[in-house]
Formats: sequence, C-alpha cells, structure tokens
Amino acid sequence: MDRTSQAAWDEFFSEFYLRAFAADERDAEAGAQALAAARLTGTPEGGDLLDVPCGFGRHSVPLAEAGYRVTGCDRSQALLDEARRRAPDSPVELVQGDYRELPFGDASFDTVLNLFTSLGYQGDEEDVRALSEFRRVLRPGGRLLVETMHRDRMVRSFAEQDWQLLGEGRLLLEQRTFDPASGVAQTTQTIIEGGGERESRTWSLRVYTATELLAMVDRAGFGGARCLGDLEGGPFGTDTRLVIVATA
Repeated sequence: MDRTSQAAWDEFFSEFYLRAFAADERDAEAGAQALAAARLTGTPEGGDLLDVPCGFGRHSVPLAEAGYRVTGCDRSQALLDEARRRAPDSPVELVQGDYRELPFGDASFDTVLNLFTSLGYQGDEEDVRALSEFRRVLRPGGRLLVETMHRDRMVRSFAEQDWQLLGEGRLLLEQRTFDPASGVAQTTQTIIEGGGERESRTWSLRVYTATELLAMVDRAGFGGARCLGDLEGGPFGTDTRLVIVATA
C-alpha cells in the first residue's frame, strides 16, 4: 500500500503547510465545527479533550475558550509554534508528539478528536496503531470522533487539478491522481510566488471507505461505532463527509 514517507510527511506539515493553509477560508468555520464535535461526543462541561493532530490550533483554541480542558498534540513543532503565536493567552496545552505514540498516560481524556482528514498518510497498520493510541488515552466510556474524506465521496468529486489565490499575487496549485481500487490519492501542491518562484510537496493519502475505517476502529478496541455525515449528526451518504463516533 502506498504511503507517505516520514520525511515527506514532516516536510509537508511544516512551514510549507502554513504557507498553503494559514489563511484558508475554512478557518472561519473551524470554531463552530470544533464545538459541534464536542457536543456530538457528549464531552462533559469542562471535560478533558485531546485534539490530535491539532495543527496550528484552529480547533483546539476555540474549544479551550469554550471551557473545555484542551490538549492539542501535533508532531510538527512549526505548527505548534504558530498555534501559540496566534493565541498566546489561550489556556490550551500544546504538546509535541506523534499520534502513533502519544506522550500521555492511560485514561487521560474524556474525548479524542481527530479532524480534517488526518489519517491515511502512513498506511493502514500505522493508522490502526494511531487509533489504538487514541483508545489507550481515553477513559472508560470516553468517545473518539474521526472526521474525514472517504472513498465514495472522492470518487464522486475527484478533480485532477485546481488552484486558488493565496494573496499578494501567490497561487496554490494542486495536481492529483487517484486509484479508486486501492483508495490511494497522490497530491502535489505547488506554491507559486508573485515573481514566479515555485515550491512543491508531494504526498500519498489512503482514502478509506466507511466499512474499512469502521473495521479499523473495531480492531483498535472501540465499540458502538456509528457513521454520520456531518458534525451536526446528519446522515452519512456518498456525497457527505464521514464522521465516526465510537466509545472506549
């Protein structure tokens, strides 16, 4: 199964990722999405919540501001530094760590949130390893929520290329291939500066079917998993995102 090398993974989730996504228009919706995810999992008021990977804090910070005891964990120190720069007074705790080997004790959290298609980069077995870590750090009866792209929607919406303006005359170009049989999508992102300078990163992503991801969640030791189509609890379908909520 194709997977992104460790070096390519680290190179993408770095300063390059910030240049590509730091001004993403979807950030305006991130706070509402994060709070909806916490409600959907039934996280108790003031509960201990792990946002992993947290990136530059677009979900962690509003959750902490809403009164949850939030820990944001990410492998990338560059993204964690940006999270702190954006919200220097936030009560969120930011911790560097790989989600396949979380630096937390057993039964530390009421909820684990894994948002914005954050699995699939390292292959099936490594994703089961990450899910097992999510299970380990949850208290008995705690909830996991995974929100991601899935293969059926990818088949319906796949485009080989698109681009967007990043401001100041800069462009972000995305070029993709997708094998629906294996579920592997390969993407090359290129940032084109106003003067014509280019910088690119390429990675592979395993895009799971709902059935595949449910089986992986089960292997990791969770129970009672259900599929939803959004963070408001809407029905799952081929044209929705995939939200899985499961119990430790």
